[in-house]
Amino acid sequence: MGSSTHLLFLSAGLAAALVAPPAPAPRCARATSTVLRAAPLPFTSPRKVDEALRRNDPLLHLASRLIRDDDARRGIRSIYAWCRRADDVADEVGVNKGLALASLDEIEADLAAALRGSPRNAIDAALAATFEAYPALSTAPFEAMLEGMRGDLRPESLRFERWDPDLKTYCERVAGGVGLMLLPLLGATPDPVVERRAVDLGVAIQLTNVLRDVGADARDYDRVYLPLADLAACGCDLEDVRKGRLTAPYKDAVRLQISRARDLYASARLAIPDLPKASRLPVAAIVELLESIVDELEARDCDSLSGKLRPSAVAVARAVVRAFLRS
Repeated sequence: MGSSTHLLFLSAGLAAALVAPPAPAPRCARATSTVLRAAPLPFTSPRKVDEALRRNDPLLHLASRLIRDDDARRGIRSIYAWCRRADDVADEVGVNKGLALASLDEIEADLAAALRGSPRNAIDAALAATFEAYPALSTAPFEAMLEGMRGDLRPESLRFERWDPDLKTYCERVAGGVGLMLLPLLGATPDPVVERRAVDLGVAIQLTNVLRDVGADARDYDRVYLPLADLAACGCDLEDVRKGRLTAPYKDAVRLQISRARDLYASARLAIPDLPKASRLPVAAIVELLESIVDELEARDCDSLSGKLRPSAVAVARAVVRAFLRS
């Protein structure tokens, strides 16, 4: 989910907010007697936003550089900064889950305050400016993302029984809405079919993230996102996944998810011709670059347990060429 020195709040009135300490946010209703710290702000300058995007999401950083419209690029990177703040809360190892849930509530309250004209920090100030510049932008996908992240912190969400509706719904909440966030900034004309394919792209990316991080998620968070029904159908023991044991049944279960991811990327590609010409290349680049992770997973014989998947420089170059050809 991109940001850089081009953040929208570099405009004169908001630039100072980047270096000023954020106003303290009120404590959330979920708080107990434990003192809560404000949800951390990972970015205090545009440069740090760009560094974080390049470090954490290098493929998306590359795709974002292909966006020619300055306002759209700034807006997209402001959305990235907001999403990253929420994601960091949900994924912090060892954090008290009650405090993390309260921090997500605080992030939601901060956004509401910013949209009322009273931003409490630099990230929300930037995002509020993006909402003002793009009236078609809706809060719904932002709220859905937070709800999906809350699910990450609830015990019952650590396992998913089936792909549809369980894991698919989770992917739609935490990432499917990203496509809906970006469509207004890309100049897309409102169209239910295009919106559905934008959601498919977000779901494909999240499913790719699931496949990429199986080992780390099981080891660090005791989270297994692969549907339990798929594991059972392939004869894969859940304990093998938790312990990082690469087995033939595990590979079969991963291949099933790969097939779903490729179908979703194929759906997303169908929306590219319906986008404004200037937006086709960056969207095509996102599709090709992120699907290159799936290619790498297949090349590694479905091993996402022993290390993080990173496409080679050659694979990235080929993906960019395909994006140019498809756009």
